[in-house]
Amino acid sequence: RVYEARMSGRVLSVTVASASGHVIVERFYERLPETTQMLWRRRLHEASEASLGERGSAMLDASDFARVEEGCGVARHGEDCMVWCGVGDVRFYAVGSGQYDEFGLAEVLQTLVTAIAAMTKKRFDESKVFEHYGMICLALDDIVVDGHVESVSWDQIRRTAKMKLAAET
Repeated sequence: RVYEARMSGRVLSVTVASASGHVIVERFYERLPETTQMLWRRRLHEASEASLGERGSAMLDASDFARVEEGCGVARHGEDCMVWCGVGDVRFYAVGSGQYDEFGLAEVLQTLVTAIAAMTKKRFDESKVFEHYGMICLALDDIVVDGHVESVSWDQIRRTAKMKLAAET
């Protein structure tokens, strides 16, 4: 039997990947063995494959980044909810349980996409996302803390990231 994370509502994972499938940023908010992490990746890929293909229902043009919450694909695996979308050449995935259903997870993805849009000047391609990797990690770490959503405001996330960077120098 596969170990499944269960708590009273949490974000279980958030992943940002390229269209070619390369994981750019990934956070699991439960300690999971690598084999279980691989199973979640496979489940997300299988669930999202049709809607993230060319002209898929969960694909948005870069100019439509503000509409992520409307265009997410959704699936369930047991009690867990999986949400995904694609913007340009970048794919976004989130898994949650309890209160972090499709609406809560879509809000997490919308916040992350909005942050990346601001950082990359609305260019959603693999090279631009890698160029801003550090800031994206800081933003994600401010959006979701220990499996709970902490911030959904880009202005607050930007200020916090700047303060963290200033403290390190």
